[in-house]
Amino acid sequence: MPFLTVPDMIERIGEARLAEVTTRSGPVGAIDMSALQVAIDDAVAEAESYVSGLYDTANPPRVLSVHAAAIAWYRLLGDRAPAIEGAKENHALALDFLRRVRAGEVSLGDETPTDSARGQSHRPQVSAPAATFTRDTLGGF
Repeated sequence: MPFLTVPDMIERIGEARLAEVTTRSGPVGAIDMSALQVAIDDAVAEAESYVSGLYDTANPPRVLSVHAAAIAWYRLLGDRAPAIEGAKENHALALDFLRRVRAGEVSLGDETPTDSARGQSHRPQVSAPAATFTRDTLGGF
């Protein structure tokens, strides 16, 4: 289940603002869904680069949607981002949060008994038979 969708962005930003930002030329009309989807996909990929393996993909934490939306909005704005109040700051806060999740300093808020420790990725389990050659068995060589 994706943690950021087009309806999420419309709910957070508003249809009129998204139409204004995604219209590249000519009069403002409807939202350019392809431009919006590219921004969403890029934001999700960026967020995933920090938190992959740290949550249940079938039920992603809502906090990821919040931060991915800030990243997508910043990407949609492009060069206009510094002029839009809060866009640059929210983008920086989102990236800082994701870095802190990766470092194990903050939680995604979804820790359950079956999860690994906070901020730790799910690592593979390795097993092997007992060692054949040890310091004791090779004592005379």
